This record gives sequence, C-alpha cells and structure tokens, in this order.
Amino acid sequence: MNTTEFYQIKQDVLSRPICYRELEAKEIIALGENHYTVGNATFKVDSRVASRIDSFAGIKRGQSAIAHDSYGEQGLTNLRNFFGQAAPRKSKRIVLAADKQSKQIVEAIPISNRMITPEVFFDFAEMFMDKNRYLPYKVEYSMGGNGNRNGNGNISILMKPVTEQFMEFAPGDEFLANGLYLAWNPGEIGMGNYYVRQVCSNGQTQITHHSITKAFSPEAAKLKALLDITAESEPLKKNLDRMLLSARLAMRTSASVHELKAAMKMLNGHGLTEQDANQIIPYEQTRSKYETAGFLLSSTEEAQAKSDRTMWEVFNLLTFFATHNTVWARQDIRRSSLMEASMNLLLRERDIKEYYNIF
Repeated sequence: MNTTEFYQIKQDVLSRPICYRELEAKEIIALGENHYTVGNATFKVDSRVASRIDSFAGIKRGQSAIAHDSYGEQGLTNLRNFFGQAAPRKSKRIVLAADKQSKQIVEAIPISNRMITPEVFFDFAEMFMDKNRYLPYKVEYSMGGNGNRNGNGNISILMKPVTEQFMEFAPGDEFLANGLYLAWNPGEIGMGNYYVRQVCSNGQTQITHHSITKAFSPEAAKLKALLDITAESEPLKKNLDRMLLSARLAMRTSASVHELKAAMKMLNGHGLTEQDANQIIPYEQTRSKYETAGFLLSSTEEAQAKSDRTMWEVFNLLTFFATHNTVWARQDIRRSSLMEASMNLLLRERDIKEYYNIF
C-alpha cells in the first residue's frame, strides 16, 4: 500500500454515514424487548446490541434471560430500567453508533472518559508512523454493522517498518517479526504486534495479530504512552518470545476436542454458520468419532480427549481462512479480529500437556 492509497482509504472511512452519540446509562430507557428511547427518539436494536447495552448497565446475560423467561417482556423491561437508573458504575458513559441511511443503531460501545473519534485515530496513526519510521501496509475496517465480532466502527491499520526484521518459527518457517498495528473503536486505541508469515507448504502468507496495550482516552498524555512504544520495546519483545514458545509447543501438542470446539465457536462469532465453521474446524466430526467408539464426552471430558490435529494445525486453519477467504471483502475488519482471536487461542494453556525434552 502506498501513501496515496492510504489517504484514499482514510477519506473513505471518514466519509461513511455513521453518527455517534455519547450517553449516560440513565438516558437509555427500555420500552420493550430490544426497544428503547433516548430523549424524543425511539429505536429498535438487534439482540447483539441489546446485549451490549445490558452489559454496560451491569446486567449479565443469564439475568436477562431469567427475567424474560419468568416475567415476560415486561419483566425484562423493568430489569433493564432498574439497572439503568442505578448507581454509577466504572464505565459511566456509552456511545451509540447509528447508520444514517438505515436509521438503525448498529453498535453500543462503553467508554471510560469521552469518545475517541476516527479523525483522532487517523491523526495519531500518522504521527506514530512519522515518529517511528513505519509505513502503512494494510487498512481493514467495518463501519456498517456487518456481523463482525467486535461490532461496528472498528478500524485496524497495519504498519510496515522501514527496516524489516525476520525470524523463524521452525526451520524454513520464516516471518516478519517487527510489524505493528493500531486498532480503533470509539472507546479505545489498541496496539500490538502482527506477524507476516510465509507458509512453506503452499507459498502463501498469513498475517496474525497479537494485542499488547490500549489507551482508553483521547487525552494527549494517554496517547503519548502509545506513541513511545516501538518494536524494540520490552513488552513487545516479551510478546514475541511468548508467541514463539507457544507456537513451538503447539507444533508438537495435540489439540483437544474442547479446543476444536473453541476454534469452531470463534468462527461462529465472526459470522459463519455452524455448518460452515465445521467445514473448516472439524469439531462435530471428531466428536462423532468418539461417540462411535462408545465415548459420550461431557464438556469436561472434551478437554481430556485428543483430536487428530495438532494445535498448530488448528491455528493454521483459522489464520488461513482469515487471510485467504473470499467471503469477506479484502478490507473487512473481521480478518484482523479473527487473526487476533486465533493468536489468543494459541497462547492459552493447552488442554493436552506436552513438554520439551532433549533426551
């Protein structure tokens, strides 16, 4: 991506017909199931946005389900309004994002102080690249509520260093080690590593994200802390070491049936149907093999049952889909979101234990 392309995308994103409004919890009044009013305006949201508003108000998903099952729509409405008018919580404000064309609320994002605008984010990204000798490499975004796990209004800018550094996962498995990215939603700016990896088996590349830190306010002091982070910073070096150790362990460790399920659910959360997700991550097929053999696995037992895939193979299936699928647009933010979620799965403590052994 050259500078001209970057600025074209910037202008495209900033011109999107999305409007934002900052509110306190008590300003959002529930009228019925997924129906609300703010001031003189009434609106309906989908269950995902309603769940985010509930969470902001301090309502757990189980609580809302119990209220609805026990007392119907009115019971759920009363619960939401009771919590909404309760004492202030940690996050005192929320941003509702609306699509001007469809007139729909497409996202609800809690904020710590005041909203970080897309304009502030792009200005900061340009400052960071100028200061630390990075160039724009790729921009991904979602500005219209397209089913992304993280919701509407997210932007991810991958930055390529002027001086590239390469390392190896394993012999012949090389990757770019000092790429950085910045990610935005109205409540935060995040920063992390990304790794561009050459996959020797098919000659294609995969990009994987690994979050490291976040700023929750547009205040200059908060953003300066991000501005001073570089690929040479100690937290990012530790990030890289942890990733390498997890990757090498995953290459020799069987994925459990439970970990297949987690990977499959990850794809569900990014908009794939369960059937399509199982075509990529064979959770149901693997579980069926155990049932055929006489093992009816409970959730706990799934974590103790090996699959026929290593954890590294599962990780590669996820990142390959995120990078190369033709279902999502090239700049769809779900690609970055799925890759970061895949890295988080790789870094988790493994269900099946394996150890390094030189003897």
